[in-house]
Amino acid sequence: MEVPTKLLLGLGGASAAGIGSAAGYMHFFPSESKETFKSKYELALIQDNENSIWTKKLSTLNSGTPKHPSLISAKNKNNTDSLKKACQSLYNSTFSQDLMGDFKNFCSKNYSDTIGDKKPIEATTDIKTQWADFKAKNNDTLGGKLLDVHTSKKSSDNEPSDWKEQILTACKSIASSIFEGEIKGYLDICTKQ
Repeated sequence: MEVPTKLLLGLGGASAAGIGSAAGYMHFFPSESKETFKSKYELALIQDNENSIWTKKLSTLNSGTPKHPSLISAKNKNNTDSLKKACQSLYNSTFSQDLMGDFKNFCSKNYSDTIGDKKPIEATTDIKTQWADFKAKNNDTLGGKLLDVHTSKKSSDNEPSDWKEQILTACKSIASSIFEGEIKGYLDICTKQ
């Protein structure tokens, strides 16, 4: 049985139109690029020359249980060069909650890594800020969990008995968090010389 030429031409034209439509769609609606750890946490990436942070992260890796294959390999090699390469691999991989622990613990700067020569406070006795000074602060001078403590306590006329404990808890939480930019008040309240 012979297929009519007009039918073949019609099918060919329809196929060409379909291909053209698909190409046009891809041009105007490109597939979304995958978010990587590098693109999501750009400020938290450890630079190659930040040796003290790498040494600290290697120590954490040696006592930890990584999931990412490159980090598992780096743990066995036990040197910062292997850790740097493993972290580069993680930085470039697609962001996933499953690997978030690896990124936070072994391959990212935390707030405590960004305080220079200062030390994080470790006890309420390290908090030198007075109640009146803390109460006088506002949204322009506090951020994150410090602002949360301030908001919950600022209406107290008398010094609340637990405000320093709440500050200490907030400071410790911030210190171990992935660095995502300045948190107002962190250096002033959560560090000591």
